[in-house]
Amino acid sequence: MAAGIACGQGMPAPSSRTVAKSALAREQRRRIAAYDSVVHTVNTDSAFKLWHAMLTAPDIRKAQLAMMCEYARLGDRYGNAGAVALRHMLDTLWKRDDPRVVDRMDRRLVGESPGIGRDTCGPPSGPMAPAWLEHWYVPVLPQLPPSPDSARAPRP
Repeated sequence: MAAGIACGQGMPAPSSRTVAKSALAREQRRRIAAYDSVVHTVNTDSAFKLWHAMLTAPDIRKAQLAMMCEYARLGDRYGNAGAVALRHMLDTLWKRDDPRVVDRMDRRLVGESPGIGRDTCGPPSGPMAPAWLEHWYVPVLPQLPPSPDSARAPRP
């Protein structure tokens, strides 16, 4: 006879392990949502424009340094969320540009890039990223068992 719950009996209480895993999953989803909301608020327009200015800049290294300083500024302000937003920006960066012009710029960029340090771009121009953004890391959740109503749940 299959194990079941008789009429009038409640569901068994979840184990403390299940409750802890569920709380961990909720907390991770909350943190990821908070982080993603910051990523979506990062304005990458200035970096986008600086990249495009490099296409025709008479001094490619000067233009490259301006772009690198903008990346540093966004990193100071938004931590790793700035880097994620900039990676998203790169998905569309050259979408409307002539590939030959982009290739020519890439060839002009071959060689040593300008050095950049804390003093190169001047002092930070705004508030610094809070520690939770600066060093963002989402630990991998432990493998959760399938829910009882899942198609993958083992049958008794």
